[in-house]
Amino acid sequence: MQRALADALGDPGLRVVYAEQDGGLPLPVGSGSVAAVERDGRRFAALVYDPAIVDDPELLDAVCAAAAFALENESLHAESQARLAELHSSRERIVAAGDAERRRLERNLHDGAQQRLVALAMQLQLIQATIRRDPTSAEALATAATDELRLSLKELRELARGIHPAALNWGLASALESLAARSTVPTAVTCEVTDRLSERVELAAYFVACEALANIAKYAHATAASITLSRTDEGVAIEIADDGVGGADAEVGSGLRGLVDRVEALAGNLLVTSPAGAGTVVTAELPLV
Repeated sequence: MQRALADALGDPGLRVVYAEQDGGLPLPVGSGSVAAVERDGRRFAALVYDPAIVDDPELLDAVCAAAAFALENESLHAESQARLAELHSSRERIVAAGDAERRRLERNLHDGAQQRLVALAMQLQLIQATIRRDPTSAEALATAATDELRLSLKELRELARGIHPAALNWGLASALESLAARSTVPTAVTCEVTDRLSERVELAAYFVACEALANIAKYAHATAASITLSRTDEGVAIEIADDGVGGADAEVGSGLRGLVDRVEALAGNLLVTSPAGAGTVVTAELPLV
């Protein structure tokens, strides 16, 4: 573009200086005259030219207008490409997360409840074989079988909670209270929203809180945490804060990255504020969809 503009104005020394994010212009030392390249109040760049060569103000204005139009198009194209790339990445992460979750469920079922149920079936066969000739042994086997069944039911409930938390059947506020009660870090809950929300919003808010509390327990070294559910102009916001070591990054690790995808899928926003040594605040803003 610089070469084309220099040819259009007949100034071989013309330079294009691109604006910084704050609109400032890093002009070179010994600059000539400067003409801003703007469109709808937005500054894209500036032309640094030799006023002794370029002496036609109308031509200069026309060139600046054409440059602004071209740069705006380029900026919009770059922005759309970046959003498209992020959309592809998000879809890939969602598919990968779904595959990983299915593998986790299969592994947990195979290694946990399935093996316990197989052992339970064998114990029932032994009970059947010994109940008449050795009632005492059969009673001990029945007790062991009962324990195995109790553990199997507990594991299945834990798996079911990860798929769809039953606590949400009584509303988001109740589910958050239940989640906080199970947290290993003392967690206070404040719910300014007590009416029911859509299932998608309640699930997203619940899993944001669930993942945030899991991270607090694993990494934060915190002594206290809080969950706050509040109204916003467009919907609701859920905030999970702790007094831990900070340093969390939504771009690192699949947990927070997965939450970003879940929230953005509802046209919401997830913000992680985590300065080192000053705790972490995870905030999800969700529209009422």
